[in-house]
Parts: sequence; C-alpha cells; structure tokens
Amino acid sequence: MDSTNQSVVPLLRLYVAGATSRSTRAITTVRRFCERYFAGHYRLEIIDVYQQPDRAREDHIIATPTLLIVEPGPPTAFIGELRSSDWPRVAAALNLFPNDE
Repeated sequence: MDSTNQSVVPLLRLYVAGATSRSTRAITTVRRFCERYFAGHYRLEIIDVYQQPDRAREDHIIATPTLLIVEPGPPTAFIGELRSSDWPRVAAALNLFPNDE
C-alpha cells in the first residue's frame, strides 16, 4: 500500500444473494484476495441482500455478487464474480502495489 494509506485498515463489503454456490464462491475468492494482499489486516463485511435489503439499497447495489471497497475511498464497486485475473484491478483501486505483479 502506498504511504498515504498505510494507517487505513481497508473496509470491503461483499454483497451476495443467499447461500448459493455462486455466493459461496464469491466469499471464498474475496477472502483469498484479502489474505493475499492484507494478511489479516482488513475488515470484510458479508451482506446477504435477502436478509439485509436496506443495506443493499443504501449502497445502491443492483446485482450480486458485488464487492464494494468502502475504505480507502473513494468507494469503488466490482460487480460479478471476482476471478484471480481481476485481482490486479482490485489492488489498483486500493492503491496496492505488490512487488510480485
């Protein structure tokens, strides 16, 4: 992470729809991403739009899965299944500059 954001603990919200296989894959993938880039120093909220529709409306979520990067700002959304090939774009949105990529 660059020096301006080192003290910010990233906050990510993953919106899913129920306990489907797609939701399960999205959760697993986002957790793998977070562990790779943050090694336990992150906050991840998993929100089921069926159980918490008001939260989804507040964040203007129109499709699932959606990964919302809340902090560091500005808020950025990634809609759809997050594949490992997408990780560099997510890392760029978080101002991460890994040495191996």
